[in-house]
Amino acid sequence: MRIIKYKELILILFLSLIINFSTINTFPVLDRDEARYVQSTKQMLETGNYNSIKFKDDLRSKKPIGIYWLQSISVNLFSFKKKTDYSDKKLNDIWKYRFISSLFSLFSCLALFFLATKVFDRKTAFYSSLTLQCTLLFVIESHIAKTDAVLLTCSICSMLLLMGYYKGIFIKKFDYIFLAFWCSLGFSIMIKGPVLLLIILVTTIFIMLIKKKVKWVHATNPLIGFFILLLIIIPWFLSIPSVEQSSFISEGLKKDFLDKMIGAQESHGAFFGAHTIAILVLFFPMSLFLIPSIQKSIKGYSSENIFFLIAWILPNLIILELVPTKLPHYTLPLYPGLALLVGSNIASQKSLIINGKQIYNNLNFLLYIIIITVLVYVIFIAMRDYSSILQDYKYVAFFTYLVFLVPIFKVIRINKVRSFYYQVFLGCITSIFIFGFLLPKLDRIWISKEIYNIINTDNKEFKSSTIATIGYNEPSLIFLLGTKTAVLKSLKEDFFEKNIYNYIIVEKKYLPDFIKIIKNSKYKYFLLNELKGFNMAKGKWVNTSIFKLREE
Repeated sequence: MRIIKYKELILILFLSLIINFSTINTFPVLDRDEARYVQSTKQMLETGNYNSIKFKDDLRSKKPIGIYWLQSISVNLFSFKKKTDYSDKKLNDIWKYRFISSLFSLFSCLALFFLATKVFDRKTAFYSSLTLQCTLLFVIESHIAKTDAVLLTCSICSMLLLMGYYKGIFIKKFDYIFLAFWCSLGFSIMIKGPVLLLIILVTTIFIMLIKKKVKWVHATNPLIGFFILLLIIIPWFLSIPSVEQSSFISEGLKKDFLDKMIGAQESHGAFFGAHTIAILVLFFPMSLFLIPSIQKSIKGYSSENIFFLIAWILPNLIILELVPTKLPHYTLPLYPGLALLVGSNIASQKSLIINGKQIYNNLNFLLYIIIITVLVYVIFIAMRDYSSILQDYKYVAFFTYLVFLVPIFKVIRINKVRSFYYQVFLGCITSIFIFGFLLPKLDRIWISKEIYNIINTDNKEFKSSTIATIGYNEPSLIFLLGTKTAVLKSLKEDFFEKNIYNYIIVEKKYLPDFIKIIKNSKYKYFLLNELKGFNMAKGKWVNTSIFKLREE
């Protein structure tokens, strides 16, 4: 009987093990954001300096310290090594860094379940938690060692507690709810800066303008709450040197945050509406329920629950669409709101059919079929172009398309709850397929891993200080080979007078100059191996050669 009582919680935990944890070690470190995060954490562990964020010798001040501390705790916890026993390869287990993202993804589902039970009802909370857990973007972020999964947990806690204040559920001025709200907001700032603070401000202002209600905001005690934020943020900021403080203000707040609001950075610009289209695709497989849920929410606008969710999603989405710099994960803090719309719709309706004209139902299913087609086409292109292992990629893509598409014609004929559970099952299958099967097979994109394997096979005791690279210098290569790997900007005639390296990695562009230099040098190098791969970070094919110093 006790198991039946906690069946929802057991299912959430079970799905999390499958979706969030089981495949975090099946593919190498990703360029570039993940590799930069984990390399900076790795250097903290190597040096024992947990206050400064560095990538090699450069300050990395785009994000606050929080994520690096969390990753350091995880790696230390699972390494079972003395702090002084860290060498180049003992910190290379990427799953130890990704564990934090997987763990906080689980926390997000649990927080959504428990807090939504307070402000909605248990059934809506359960369906919403499963919806979020199975969406494609959520699954992707749970597998990547960066800030977004942790920010999502903070977003769920802060926004649902704010919803409790709005509905008058939480009325005490100073209690654990008050502390939880402001601490989760403060923690989010330590993770990713003022992103969540901005979302809360936009939501609050939207509610005050539309509903003309201000009194509920007073219950959150903003002045004392702001003081709590300062207590969380200021100690670390004051503890770092003034040079790093200036770097954090200029790089983190101005360049990484404010400049992105004004202009497109790093070729990540897109048209207005790009985020909305991305949500429809990345909400898969729960995008089947998204349009009906939005349609129902428009009709239920007067409901306090629905109105708050609209205030959470709509104004923030419009702002994100207006911001020139666009990346798909920017909308992740809005996904819990969308999941709650879907969850409340599933809980209150038996049929999948949209009330009203049949054309809306036809368009919804057509849109879902288009989404499936786009996803399978991307999978097909990935297998065809970036895998030398998958010879039968056409059959794999066709079978995947059938698995995704054919059951939908059965799903639309059964009741909504049963169709919902089928989509949950499909979410599990999708996660296992992508991270357990597809990504490990895309060998042509894992250039850094292949270079590491070549050098490690030749000499398992190699030291990063004996390796140099020119042309190909992605952060993933530095993480795998070691912090002391030399990154060369150019080749000069006096190249060998400064340092002698046992291994030199040369991109094709620099190969003629390198051959010319070694011909006139007393140090003899021979070609150990060469490879061709696709650099995902730059979006182009690269040819690299690995040379080894010939032993006399």
